Amino acid sequence: MANKLVEEIFQELRRRNSSSGGGSIPHSDEFLKFAQSTMGIDPELAKQILQVLLNSHRIFSIEVTAEDKSHDIPRVEGYVVANLQEIRKLKNFFQNELMIEYEKQFNKRMMTHQIVKEVFPMMRSLNNTVLGMVANKAIMLEEYERLMEKKFEEYTEDWKEKRMEVELAHSDLNERAAEAKKPAESGNPQARKQAPRAKMVRAVDSDKYNEFSSRSKNYPLQRILKIYGANFFFQVNLRKCQFALLDKLVRDQQISRRADLLLLKDMIQTVKSHADQDAELKAHADELFSLEKTVNHAIYFTGKPV
Repeated sequence: MANKLVEEIFQELRRRNSSSGGGSIPHSDEFLKFAQSTMGIDPELAKQILQVLLNSHRIFSIEVTAEDKSHDIPRVEGYVVANLQEIRKLKNFFQNELMIEYEKQFNKRMMTHQIVKEVFPMMRSLNNTVLGMVANKAIMLEEYERLMEKKFEEYTEDWKEKRMEVELAHSDLNERAAEAKKPAESGNPQARKQAPRAKMVRAVDSDKYNEFSSRSKNYPLQRILKIYGANFFFQVNLRKCQFALLDKLVRDQQISRRADLLLLKDMIQTVKSHADQDAELKAHADELFSLEKTVNHAIYFTGKPV
């Protein structure tokens, strides 16, 4: 059942991406409502399915609007399938839209990369504006195009299929899908809300953490990254709220590969999604925001292509 639901969500995203116009990238707020009302998939279950698709490299997410609690603005993500042809088509469309929107607001015509260089320092003030949302899409689509070209082996259908099998095996998606079906049959709307949340395997709980912790005290960073990989290194430090450490490593360009920075950016978004349920994360909110800002700057201006 889980595979069927995952495929339904994926095919709907692909259908949207293949359409023309500004709605070709579905937004999380609208899409989750659509999943519930039209596809009969509970929003929490749909979020878990989207995470499986993201982890399996079948789709990418774009932060269209950043969360701003002071102005009651929720975070909004956009979803695109990890297909190079679709990514390029969407990139070309939204880069053109960016030039049109910029000219409309500032009465001057500029090329996409000139606009990005000019508006990036003020992206926070452009949050939740048409220009800001279009700029986020245009910027990240180009970054994902580069990522797929450089790390092409991780975006083959064979790689994605094998990774998705692993993701499904380490989640309770089958159980949640079954639980979500029961209330639909019984007519009990409350039963869906009682489905268990996904089980997360934490890096700090894995067998190799003690070895990693010991070696980290004696080995240089680049050797640690080579032995354990950036993914595990980021998982451990994010879980331990070592945001200031990661911030410094990025600013000092000890972490500078574009693929690593994009990976870290995605992982930061996952951490932020749990902030409301984690008191320790709330206590480090400013450090997490600073890290996110540093990573974004590095991706657009200083990150190395490989």
